[in-house]
Amino acid sequence: METFLKDKRIKVSVLILIVVISLFVAAKLVNEVKLNSYIGRDLQTSKIITVDGSGEVLAVSDIASLDINLSKDGLTAKESQTLLNESIDSVLKYLKEKGVEDKDIKSEYGGLTPKYSYEKCYSYSCPSNSKIVGYTATQSIVVKVREVDNSNDIRTGLTEIGVTNISGPTFSIDDEEDFKAQARSKAIEEAKAKAEVLASELGVKLGKVVSFSENEEGYYPMYKSSMMMSDARGGLESAPVLPKGENKITSNVTIIYEIR
Repeated sequence: METFLKDKRIKVSVLILIVVISLFVAAKLVNEVKLNSYIGRDLQTSKIITVDGSGEVLAVSDIASLDINLSKDGLTAKESQTLLNESIDSVLKYLKEKGVEDKDIKSEYGGLTPKYSYEKCYSYSCPSNSKIVGYTATQSIVVKVREVDNSNDIRTGLTEIGVTNISGPTFSIDDEEDFKAQARSKAIEEAKAKAEVLASELGVKLGKVVSFSENEEGYYPMYKSSMMMSDARGGLESAPVLPKGENKITSNVTIIYEIR
């Protein structure tokens, strides 16, 4: 009797072991089938859609910029620099009279350059006999004119005190951030609307935003100094008020959504 019970326990143990082994083999087989079904596919790729949007805002210029280039020649470095300093003082005095603040006047670059003369020589063994015959002192100044309509009048006045090399006015916006934000909001709204329509047509639902990028663009009309009227005798007509035009600030965005 004892031998019979012992044999029975052995048979049950063997049966349990066979069942466990069978389950293990079956699970492994299922995993292999799943793995094979992903061959050639990126397991990390999410289900996404990508949409673009653009927005633009039109803004009137509120700043005009003038580039003033001063240059004076002298026989000595001191003479040329003294003449330049006098010219700079005249310009700064005039700008102050026109209400331009110091914070809106910026020196860009300046320098002192020697001028050389070279004697003509018609042989192959000419000596190096160049000599300094004078100096040129230069200074560049950038001026912001906040009373934009006065910019052409200021430029005209500068020519009357002897300034002959002026570029501008160039019209722009002093603080663009608010307009950029408005253009960005419009671009995002357009992209979101596209995503909602696309998701509806595909029969899916939008999930979270997984990527966002923006490309900003801006256009600023430029008016060159040739717009100022003058005659060959140096007489200047009354300065007209130049049209400022509109600046178009554009934002282009790309948004990637998860879908489910």
